[in-house]
Amino acid sequence: MSDPEQNLLTFMQKLMKRPLLLILLASLLLHIIAGIGLGSWKIFTLLIEEETEIEVVTPPEAIQPKQREYKLKTMRSQRNTATAMQVPIAVDQPSELNLPKIDIPKPSTGKSAIKARGNAGDIGGGLGGGTGSGGGFSTLFGNTSPLAGALEGTFIDFKQDRYRESPPKQGWLDAGKDFLRNYRLNEFRKYFSAPQKLYATHFYIPLMNAEEAPRAYGVENLVEPSQWIAVYQGKFRSMKGGTFRFVGTADDILIVGVNNKTVLSAGFTESNPGKWKPDDEPEHSGPNVSEYLPKLTEGDWFKMSPGEALDLSVVIGEIPGGEFACYLFIEEKGVDYETSDGGRPILPVFKLKEFSQSDKQSISQDGFPKRMDGPSFGFF
Repeated sequence: MSDPEQNLLTFMQKLMKRPLLLILLASLLLHIIAGIGLGSWKIFTLLIEEETEIEVVTPPEAIQPKQREYKLKTMRSQRNTATAMQVPIAVDQPSELNLPKIDIPKPSTGKSAIKARGNAGDIGGGLGGGTGSGGGFSTLFGNTSPLAGALEGTFIDFKQDRYRESPPKQGWLDAGKDFLRNYRLNEFRKYFSAPQKLYATHFYIPLMNAEEAPRAYGVENLVEPSQWIAVYQGKFRSMKGGTFRFVGTADDILIVGVNNKTVLSAGFTESNPGKWKPDDEPEHSGPNVSEYLPKLTEGDWFKMSPGEALDLSVVIGEIPGGEFACYLFIEEKGVDYETSDGGRPILPVFKLKEFSQSDKQSISQDGFPKRMDGPSFGFF
């Protein structure tokens, strides 16, 4: 045995005789080995660490494909109905140009010539009362731009879903039940609605073809004139307060809700999905415009405190198609109204702002006795 080996053996024998020293040396050795191992691993991971990759997510389109398709179709339909720009003809020698004589018909202001969409100013007498302070176009179903005190109208078609892809399983009579419980428009979220809103200040709409409603809302190329409604919502108030009730008739639908509670359902009862019934059977006829127009229905009385703002919803609509008309009046309790030959109280037309001259002309065309000087209920 060599000297180094002999010395190591001697050292080990002495070490075995001192167990405490042996434990300390073993512990020190383990710490040194562990430190070297961990340090080596850390250096190794730093050397081989990959660069962090950043994934850029493509932002979603603002318009979903189905909605974008509808918007494009709407823009095309509106573009097709716009008046084409006339290109002027320039010639060097006008005397040699042989142009045919063109007879331009004069516009008619009669009831049959009134068009709901695109009548600006006071021509035709729409619900908006001309262009008004808010601008836009006046139609028989409201103004295309907001008006002070007006109700905002939303047009809904029950023959198409919201994407215009398939007919819904339920129509107005089913969806209307849910709506009349709370008067929330989102109950109609499954159905197609026109993007254009209209703003109405009264609901004395003369008898007309039912296609005028989708025309007024700019969707005449997308909606057949049946199974549609228009819901108008906003605020109204009486400056002096009092107790009032709505009175009216329609072909087909006229429903009025105050603070989300039905106070009148007039027109054809088979088109009413709610449970509201009048206290008395209708006895007085409305305007003599059609043999099918139902009699005037009297609504429930409701109180209004002076200047108090109440929620107001007015629903009009046509179900089978054909002709549409709507006549809404308001009666104040305790007022002694003049009566017609048949004993009917001559009531004021319900209005949210004063009538323009064109409004008065349009409303008075049917010869039905009514008051147009009643109070305005618009909330300004």
